[in-house]
Amino acid sequence: MKNFLFSTTALAVAGALTFGSDANAAAKPIKIGVGGFMTTEMGFGSNNGDFETGGLGTTTVSNKRAGFNNVQDSEILFSGSTKLDSGVTLSINIQLEADQADTAGIDESYMKLTGDFGDLRLGSTTGTNSVLKHTAPYVGVAPDGGGSDAYISVPSTSTASNSTNVATSGDANKIAYISPRQGGMAFGMSYTPSTSNLNTAPIVGGNAGTEVDVLEAALSYETKVGTSSVQGDIALENAGNDTQSLRAGLKVSAGGWTVGGSIRAKNHDVDEDTLGQDAYDLGISYAMGAYTFGLATAVGRADVAPGLEDKERKWSVGMSTPIDTGVTATLTYIKADYDDGNSAAISSNNDGHALIGQIKVSF
Repeated sequence: MKNFLFSTTALAVAGALTFGSDANAAAKPIKIGVGGFMTTEMGFGSNNGDFETGGLGTTTVSNKRAGFNNVQDSEILFSGSTKLDSGVTLSINIQLEADQADTAGIDESYMKLTGDFGDLRLGSTTGTNSVLKHTAPYVGVAPDGGGSDAYISVPSTSTASNSTNVATSGDANKIAYISPRQGGMAFGMSYTPSTSNLNTAPIVGGNAGTEVDVLEAALSYETKVGTSSVQGDIALENAGNDTQSLRAGLKVSAGGWTVGGSIRAKNHDVDEDTLGQDAYDLGISYAMGAYTFGLATAVGRADVAPGLEDKERKWSVGMSTPIDTGVTATLTYIKADYDDGNSAAISSNNDGHALIGQIKVSF
C-alpha cells in the first residue's frame, strides 16, 4: 500500500506540473486570503473532593481547583489557490495558533493538489483516517476529547482515551491521498515517515530506533436523499511494527434527527505481552428551528496489566444556536469519571461535573 501511495503521489505531481514554460513564466503569485475563528469559554467545574485534598479532608494540601475558568481557542488561517494549465488546482493552507497559552505556533501547514485524480496533500496535515471519520453527533463541547479538561482534572496516571479517532500521526509531515467519491464511496491513505516531525532522516529501526512511522487507510461512504443522509467509515492504522488500530463509524440523519456512533480498537504487542485499548461513542441530536439539542457519551479503556484497566467515561448534554452570521453560542453539561485499574490511590482517580458556555466567531 505504501508503494501504491508513492506511485499515486508521483503521478499526481507530474500531472500537475505538465504545463508549458511560457505559462509558467506568466504565472502570478498566489494571493493569500485570511480566515479563522475565535472561541471563548466560561465554565464552572467540580472535582472529587478527595482527589483535590489527597484524602486528608483539608484544602491546605493545595490541590484545590478553581470552580470557575475562562478558556480561549483561536486560529488564524492563511489560504490561497491557483489553477494550473493542466486543470489541477494547487492550494496552500497554513494554520496559526493565536492564543497566548499555545506554544506550538503553527498547527497544520500543507500544500494540496486537487483534480480528477482526487485530493493529494503534502506537508504537516491531519491524516486521512481523521479526515474521513464519522462519530456520534456532538452538540456543544465534545465529550470525546479534552474539552472538559480545563474544568475536570485528568489524573496524571490515566492512560485511557475515550476518543475513537485513529490518529497516531497527528499533524506530522505526511503524504495523504483521498480518491474522488464515486457512488458515495471514497478511500484515503496516508504515510507519515515519523511522528517526531523532524527534517532529519527518521530512526525507525535497529537497536537505536526511537521514532515511529504511521500508515493509514480509510474507506468512507456518504449519501444524501432529500433531508436524509447516511455516513459511514472504516479505517486501519499501523504505527511502527507493533501497534495496529481499527475504527468504524456510522451516522444517520432524517428530518431534524441525527443518531450515530463509532468504535476503536488498538492492539499493542510488545514481546507478545499484549496491552490493548478500545473506545466507543454514541449520540443523538435534534434540530428544532434555530436550536440544536444533543445527548452523547464516550467511553474508553486501556489495559495496564493482565486483568487491570484504566477507564475514561464521559457523557454530555448540549445546546447550540446561531446568534449572528458566523457567530454560534453553545451550552454544555459534562460528567466525567477517571478510574485507575492499577492503583487505588486517591490522586489516580477522579470524577466531576462541568457546565460550559461557549461563543465561537468564524471569520
